[in-house]
Amino acid sequence: MRKNYVLKMSFAAALCIIPQILSADAFVTLESITLMEEELSGIGEAKIISQERLEKNQAKEMKEVFKDEPSISVGGGGRNAQRVYLRGIEGTNLNITIDGAKQGGSLYQHMGDVGSIDPSLLKSVEVSTIAGADKGNGALGGSIAFETVDAQDLLRKDQDLGAAIRGGYYSASDGYGGGASVYGRINDKSGLLIDVSGVHQDDYRTGDGGDAYNTSVKDRNYFVKYSLLDYNDQSLKLGATHTTNEGYYVSGSAGSDMGAPKANQATNRMITTRDTYTFDHRYNPKSDWIDLRTNLYYNDRNLENKTSVMDVTSKNYGGNIKNTLSLSGDELNHLFTFGADYDVEDGITKANNVNGSKITNTSNTVGAFVQGSSTYRVVTLKYGVRLDDYSIEYGPKREITGHEFSPNVGAEVEIYDGLSAFTNYSESIKIGSIVPVQWLSNVTTATTFNGLLNGTLEPETSKQIEGGVRYKAKSFLSENDRVSAGISLFKTTLSHLIQKTGSQWRINDLYNLDSDVLSKGYELKATYVLAPFKTSIGLIHADVEDEDGNAILNTRRLASSIGDTMVWDSSWEITPYVQLGYTLTAVNGFDDVSSGTLPRAGYAIHDVSLRYKPASIQNLTLNFGINNIFDKEYYAQSSIEGSDDTLVEEVGREFRASFRYVF
Repeated sequence: MRKNYVLKMSFAAALCIIPQILSADAFVTLESITLMEEELSGIGEAKIISQERLEKNQAKEMKEVFKDEPSISVGGGGRNAQRVYLRGIEGTNLNITIDGAKQGGSLYQHMGDVGSIDPSLLKSVEVSTIAGADKGNGALGGSIAFETVDAQDLLRKDQDLGAAIRGGYYSASDGYGGGASVYGRINDKSGLLIDVSGVHQDDYRTGDGGDAYNTSVKDRNYFVKYSLLDYNDQSLKLGATHTTNEGYYVSGSAGSDMGAPKANQATNRMITTRDTYTFDHRYNPKSDWIDLRTNLYYNDRNLENKTSVMDVTSKNYGGNIKNTLSLSGDELNHLFTFGADYDVEDGITKANNVNGSKITNTSNTVGAFVQGSSTYRVVTLKYGVRLDDYSIEYGPKREITGHEFSPNVGAEVEIYDGLSAFTNYSESIKIGSIVPVQWLSNVTTATTFNGLLNGTLEPETSKQIEGGVRYKAKSFLSENDRVSAGISLFKTTLSHLIQKTGSQWRINDLYNLDSDVLSKGYELKATYVLAPFKTSIGLIHADVEDEDGNAILNTRRLASSIGDTMVWDSSWEITPYVQLGYTLTAVNGFDDVSSGTLPRAGYAIHDVSLRYKPASIQNLTLNFGINNIFDKEYYAQSSIEGSDDTLVEEVGREFRASFRYVF
């Protein structure tokens, strides 16, 4: 595939500029404010998106949570249409959790995915591209774990009761959002957090000055969390969340999850809700043999179409228990994690008829796993295996069962102080399919499986391999600086993916794809921190194709080409009260595409931000930003083309202002 390169700055050139920036005389030593320590991660290990980064970006939706991470693309314009892609693999093929609660498949089209999370409540986001045995099933392309804040994260050391209010304005959609939190200590060890928030916005303005129809939204979020920390070597967290997304959306065809809707296109009033309940208990006494964690969850997602009387629900419930023990010697050290997990998803569709009958398809998985690592001097070996026993219902009186082993192995060698080479290999399975819940309700007794009435289906599987080098050091160019850099080569192969023939109203055949889907390429990333300055640059090249080498531009709930993507992000605290930020996102285009498919133009987007803490009002933080400064007209490479050869354009120039005041 020939690509139209728009990257104005190479990875190497950007690294050469960094020392010149650092030689400036404008740096100020900060005593009253400390630059938050952010994990220097991302190459060959889990990538951590910190709360600091979310606040800097004034994140109000999922697209902005991953704004600084080039390996993740979020396609679709409106919040209800957004899809997450990790290295080109769509979120349906990832293991996505919120405080340990698994998020099931799509409800209808794309709807009911992870777009309901309020970024203001996130403590961190962990992105893993390699599936460990203890990470659960379903991580065909990796996993994304969202963790919410505790009351103790918000309270000052000398504070027993606190509160916060926040609000923001977004010019491109004439939108506003806000929230209020109350949090306090029940006693020395326990705390309670209560939060209410919401976002209301109109159709947003695109880079050409037009409107992106049907992107207006009204969100409401209610969150309660109890946390007992460090009590007799134990911790306990109980969480409850209710979210509501309401708007007038296109139910099917262009404008629902692909293509741009027309101004006069008929819409439906749709309400999507999510109710999540989590239980997390940890027991970690002063013993090398016990580090026990138990997690239970219930996750209920519902889509109700008030216009067509369609009602679709996914109920996920389950849990896991695992223990980590260590065996230490003079030079040889071992770490083992073993346990079991259980997950059930009931996909429930209320039929569009007068009696309101319901059709339920249930899938469940019971897994057992062991994950270990052994370190001898400068060499670390990682190894593990999980066994998944699964069953899934497809339509009336049709159940498919089986079991699969999924091994993983890896190694890391420290070549020099701070410089390591690594390699990882893992396998994973997923039961169910990428077919949405509502579509599965239309499996009938006449539906065939792999072309046979009494046929069967194989579970979807993946093989991931990755290798590279990374370097981490302190006092690299200065006594107080920190640096991290690395390169990784990767290849993910998805096999036996389940597809359908027919329509969402009648499924004729469910079958496993004969052709594999591959995502392969490389990632580079470098981060440099010297308070009060921090800069990072990341680049990913990923070819998403079938096993014959044919490019996959975009296939719903499967994969998408994301274009070579570079993100350069910098922040600078120039005084104890002022922090500046700048982000450059540059993405290559696709010119040589198949007949009848729109070419994908490349683009470069510039964003700036300002955080101000007035000295006279110590508890107030003001944030200002301009996204897409030059009002670029563009669309994300992972957006899906409509049948009328259109794509949903992204947000044009947008001025943002937000505040947070803590009591």
